[in-house]
Amino acid sequence: MSPRLSRRVHPLSRTLIREIFESAPQDALNLGLGQPDLSAPQILREALARAAMTGPSGYGPTAGLVSLREAIAASYPDFARDAGDVMVTAGCQQAGFVSLGCLLDPGDEVLIPDPGFPGAGRAALAWSASARSYPLHPENGFHLDPEDVMSLVTPRTRAILVISPSNPTGTVESAETLATLARESAARGLTLILDDTYRSLHWLSDGPAPTLPGLDNDHVVICGGLSKSVALTGWRVGWAITRDPRFMEKLVALQQTVLTCPSTPIQLGAELAFSREGQHAAEGIRRRFLARRNLVERLLPTGETERAPLEGAFYAWVRPRGNAGGRAFAKRLLRDDRIVLIPGEAFGEAYPDWVRISYAQEDKKLEEALETIAERLDER
Repeated sequence: MSPRLSRRVHPLSRTLIREIFESAPQDALNLGLGQPDLSAPQILREALARAAMTGPSGYGPTAGLVSLREAIAASYPDFARDAGDVMVTAGCQQAGFVSLGCLLDPGDEVLIPDPGFPGAGRAALAWSASARSYPLHPENGFHLDPEDVMSLVTPRTRAILVISPSNPTGTVESAETLATLARESAARGLTLILDDTYRSLHWLSDGPAPTLPGLDNDHVVICGGLSKSVALTGWRVGWAITRDPRFMEKLVALQQTVLTCPSTPIQLGAELAFSREGQHAAEGIRRRFLARRNLVERLLPTGETERAPLEGAFYAWVRPRGNAGGRAFAKRLLRDDRIVLIPGEAFGEAYPDWVRISYAQEDKKLEEALETIAERLDER
């Protein structure tokens, strides 16, 4: 006899992203998964090794080690005040999951971008709530329009999610857009969740992608992590930041039911990411991805290619010219050229004709793959 499944998990299955990644042949070139191909910096690996050898290795605080939380808070000087505003999580996705768990009752809804990474929509289903999409239009460079977003608010809406830099489009929302949305959501009594896990991979200036100031933004929750900035995807180091002490209290209480506490040795190793040496390593990773971004710009130029602007993260969001759709294009590219892409339907319903290309791949292989993709984009 099989266990009886709850109704809330019936809609859940593997995402199309993971399905494609896990079924791809071993010899395929993967431009699909959102994972840096670069190794974690040696200084962080050495720090983790020391932490594992010397301890401590017992339970830590549910909210995370104070020393790491202080370092995370200091990296958001305009928003976080101190360690009390930060909870360390097992990656950015878990931060979003527990944040939505503290916000959504059965039947409530969260507004999410389309196209957008599907994590928040799946989390809403798991909490017996729902996700409604707000559009990111090509004619607006796949940037959100605060007026469009707020027009979709209903009495059931509890939160709005923004992903910037965006997965999958690689676009970055301006400080003005974020401020407008923060102001309008506060006026409606809604929580604004900013997922900025690609914050350091920002191509419009030398600094991180725009965020929000803390003043008058106690309704804002920022979810981030180290997976992309210093290639620590498997370490699962993320955070949720809120200035509201009551909300933080419930975040920690909910995290205790699913995690007890973040891994102590991994937190100790990760602390070095916020040191001068760690920031130097992160800048090296950023420069590598910026060079690849420029390679995409050269080989898939706008005017010849319909794609979103390359403003952040490590994705190119591209529309093949044929009429078969993104899934057919991705399947044909895998079959004929052994290259893995993710079709647009993995990120929402609005753009099934598009594909996401990850440029987190070794430089020479990436260049060859992009040249092949550029040729195939023209095929009808």
